[in-house]
Amino acid sequence: MAEAEKFVESDNVEDVLAKIENKSLKIEYKPIEAIKTMLKCYPPQDERCKIGVHEALMVIKDVEGMIRSLDPQYYDILMK
Repeated sequence: MAEAEKFVESDNVEDVLAKIENKSLKIEYKPIEAIKTMLKCYPPQDERCKIGVHEALMVIKDVEGMIRSLDPQYYDILMK
C-alpha cells in the first residue's frame, strides 16, 4: 500500500496526461501516413485507394484537423 501511495505522489497528474497525449498522437500519426501512401501509390479513383483511405479515416479522431494539416496536394485529391 505504501508503494502505491509513493507511486501516486511521484507521478504528477500533468506528466501522466502528457504521456497519454503523446502516445495518442503517435497512434494517430500512422493512419495519416497510410492516407498519404494510398494517395501516392494509387489513382484516387482506384477502389483500393478508396477503401484504404476510408479505413484510415475511420480510425482518426480529429478528421477535420487532419485534413487541414495535409499538404495542399493531398487535400485537393481528398476533396475531389
